[in-house]
Amino acid sequence: MAMGMRARESVNMSEDLTQAIAPYATALHDASLQSHCSSCFHRIPAQSPHDMSCTMCGSVRYCCSDCLISDCEVHSSSGECCFFVKHLREASPSTLTEETSDIRAALRLLYSLETRGLVSSDSVSSSNRIGGLSASGIREVLEEGGEIAEGVLEGSLLMLSARKSRMKNYVGLSNGLTIEKVALWAVMTNSVEVQISEEQSLGIAVYGPSFSWFNHSCCPSASYRFVLVPQNEGCTSNKPESCVVPVSKGAAPDAWHAWQNEEAGFAHAQCKYGPRVVVRCTKPINKGDEVFITYIDLLQTREARLSDLWSKYKFICSCERCTALPKPYVDLILNCDARNLKSPHNAVTDPAIEDLDNNLQQAISEYSFLDDSKACCDVIESMLSENLMNDLQQEELSPRKYILHPLHHISVSSFMILASAYRCSAFKSSTDNLHGENCDFIFRMTKAAAAYSIVLAGATHHLFLSECSFVTLLSHFLLSTGQSILDFAECIKGETRKNMPEAIFSFASCSTNSAKHDSVRYNQFRSTCEKFGKHLLSLSLQCWPFLAQGLPCLEKIKNPIDFSWLGPAIFQAFQLSEEDSFNLSGKHAPATLIEQQKECILSLAVCCITYSKYLASICYGPEHYLANRAKDLLECINHVQ
Repeated sequence: MAMGMRARESVNMSEDLTQAIAPYATALHDASLQSHCSSCFHRIPAQSPHDMSCTMCGSVRYCCSDCLISDCEVHSSSGECCFFVKHLREASPSTLTEETSDIRAALRLLYSLETRGLVSSDSVSSSNRIGGLSASGIREVLEEGGEIAEGVLEGSLLMLSARKSRMKNYVGLSNGLTIEKVALWAVMTNSVEVQISEEQSLGIAVYGPSFSWFNHSCCPSASYRFVLVPQNEGCTSNKPESCVVPVSKGAAPDAWHAWQNEEAGFAHAQCKYGPRVVVRCTKPINKGDEVFITYIDLLQTREARLSDLWSKYKFICSCERCTALPKPYVDLILNCDARNLKSPHNAVTDPAIEDLDNNLQQAISEYSFLDDSKACCDVIESMLSENLMNDLQQEELSPRKYILHPLHHISVSSFMILASAYRCSAFKSSTDNLHGENCDFIFRMTKAAAAYSIVLAGATHHLFLSECSFVTLLSHFLLSTGQSILDFAECIKGETRKNMPEAIFSFASCSTNSAKHDSVRYNQFRSTCEKFGKHLLSLSLQCWPFLAQGLPCLEKIKNPIDFSWLGPAIFQAFQLSEEDSFNLSGKHAPATLIEQQKECILSLAVCCITYSKYLASICYGPEHYLANRAKDLLECINHVQ
């Protein structure tokens, strides 16, 4: 009884496939309840002249009278208000520390569906759907037990308690299920995190069939963005109608009833100001082809992806990436022993890698909990230094031991954590030492953050050249890399400042006009990406030796953008010039900061940010927060004299 969404017509990449879709239900995360409006999700000014809160529970706030009026009925009648009162007064201190957005969104979802007559015991029991939303897998979850099952059981009891005073009719289901359990599970499997800035997500939203019927793939053809209304109405899609249509694989009539209900605009009317979602294609799509988004992190191995999808959504992925034989290049290289790079088709995962991965995750969890970013870096770097590839010919003489390479999934995960942890350590030190007593430490931390950011972006870029689905991840990593390099440029200051306008000018040719249009030809896109890639390669070769100096893990990496030096099995991304080949040989690159390298460091930052802006416009649209942030950074650099 699966549903899917297919293209109504052929589309190029970088086109909006849907209009701005209104949610069925939303809920701010607990941490955002006092800072953001529970109706429209906009930030409430710190000195707001009108503090509008629910007079009963005092737990939700609104930015204006329109938002209060539009949301008060749902807040009260769904049982959310009662939940806050009971939860805050009667819950134990340990319970109060747990996130409640899933429970509150489920209360709102049930109210929304019941109001429109989309909930009945027969439909939920027979089709594993509620209001057109998939709720399959709940029986397996409850039978398996564990943390997720415990959360469903406890949450459903809290929901039932909050709903009792407002319930007109109790809906009973078979096999021990309740409508609260099904609704909560539907939220857990259908909700998405609402991300409108680089900060953490504000909350969650559950959308009807127009969005929830997009299926998952590990090589997706579309992404999605969020739009807040009414202030940001200019960010919504201008398309007169959706470019996708639903396709049923034996769906029950109730599912189609939910679709027709949403098409009639009931969701828009009930959730007047809630965050909208717009789906946008990231690949060319032919008429009739199914359109896919992704539900998980694509940088995981096939085994990790399957495990992740089963634990969260209770289905086994059968996308083309997961079922391809032989495995696609990206999956081979993400899970391949460095010894087998010359023949990745014969690669066998060493059992020791599981222990290494577990130790890495334990180190991350332990030091994240202790809020000690520098200690976290030391532990992870120690683990990497012992396992990251060195001279393979010498290693072959030693007993069998797993050897990582820079494109291995553990390496990539480590680079991600290290880039963030070093940047956090530098920021903390700079705020704690306002008078500059610790400049040397900040310099080293900032340099390390920039170096790990570059190799993370480079590894992702290498995978992207083989699998275009990594484009969304790449846009995020490139922006983070550009910011980290700018932080380092600020540390070295001096003569770099006068070269900032020249750095901007040198990338004018890469800032193509194609991203301004609503549609981009795939060959144009690849050509532009190749230009950016060559710029990244040339610049990184000139300043990488200095950036990697003092970081044993990174000193083993000859170049963070092109990885052909690893062996013939590595996909040759670029045709190296004679000058770049000479630099890559290591015979020329100085390990001390010279004037030319200062210019290259700044130019590399500008290139990363400009590239990120281009990719963000492709994936999400020119008004997305990533594109806007990149634009702000570039304008800020350009104004520095």
